[in-house]
Amino acid sequence: MVNKILAAVLLLLAPACAAGLASRPAGEFESGSYMEGVYAALGGGGAFVINDAGNGFGYDAEGRLGYSFNPGMQIYLAGATDAATVANSSFRANQVAAIVQYHLYAKRSVGVYGRAGIGVGFSGDVRPNQTAVGLAATGGLGVEIGLTPNVFLAPEFFYRNSTLSVTGGSIAVQVIGLQLALIYY
Repeated sequence: MVNKILAAVLLLLAPACAAGLASRPAGEFESGSYMEGVYAALGGGGAFVINDAGNGFGYDAEGRLGYSFNPGMQIYLAGATDAATVANSSFRANQVAAIVQYHLYAKRSVGVYGRAGIGVGFSGDVRPNQTAVGLAATGGLGVEIGLTPNVFLAPEFFYRNSTLSVTGGSIAVQVIGLQLALIYY
């Protein structure tokens, strides 16, 4: 119950915190209007999936769509799928999360960022004919390498955590991985 209350408070405070971070002085980053406007990304890579039945190596795919307020901060909605063979059976966990991404360093050709978000996790592979659903959190650290003024290649180390409720109990799912994303500002 405490986790649900904490998650609700964080979700309600996120817009206020985002407004404060988005209003950073323009001189703090290189001048110009680059990295502002629509934010979109597609990524994929390898993942180590851990759940109550065991663990296994697999793959990750993620899509993001949102808005970049300035070179320092972006807010977006991300959808991710992580899959692996765990305990000799196929397992796939999905997540939809609202994410705040903050650049620790941002120039036209390279940027270093951290991101964190909260959302919903779900999986149909926990029990037959049941979909497990629950609270999810995600985070990551990455580097953006400029290919053109609006397109970046971003290797990122990420972590996802979900507690999925299903009839008769719950299952904890953790994913650690490395992905490569193509980002458009």
